[in-house]
Amino acid sequence: MIAAGFTGGEAEELRRAFGFKRSEKRMSEVEVKLRRGMEKKGITGEVQDTIVKSITSFALYGFPESHAASFALLAYASAYLKCHYLAAFTAAILNNQPMGFYSPATLVKDAQRHGLRVRAIDVTCSDWLCTIERDGEMLCVRLGLRFVKGLREEIGKGIVRQRGVRAFASIDD
Repeated sequence: MIAAGFTGGEAEELRRAFGFKRSEKRMSEVEVKLRRGMEKKGITGEVQDTIVKSITSFALYGFPESHAASFALLAYASAYLKCHYLAAFTAAILNNQPMGFYSPATLVKDAQRHGLRVRAIDVTCSDWLCTIERDGEMLCVRLGLRFVKGLREEIGKGIVRQRGVRAFASIDD
């Protein structure tokens, strides 16, 4: 703002142009404004080029770096939860699919490799979402009806409601 005499709005325009979804055209338009503003403030030549180069270099690397601390904290917290609360972590991850990283099957297999017992979908006891069940001293994850291929949520939740009215006594139920 000081070097180019930018208003708050112009500085925000610069930040957005050089942000995550950069456009070469938009960046070059803002660079022209930036250079004009610096010229008015007496910043020209090599000094101006150095400033523009610093900003454009940051634009190419700055977004990931600026989020690195947040990502590191999320990665650490996730690793801690997975290590110390595997059943709750796994149920939560499964209940929030799709997330775009790993398929539910991959998440289940990984949890099993780490010692978690994962119980199959069971119309007599599965809720719509995955739940945590106790097996003696051990916690297990019961897969939810949401993972039945082709089963719509309203139908799955209806099954859970009906089961709450009275237990299923037969296949007809």
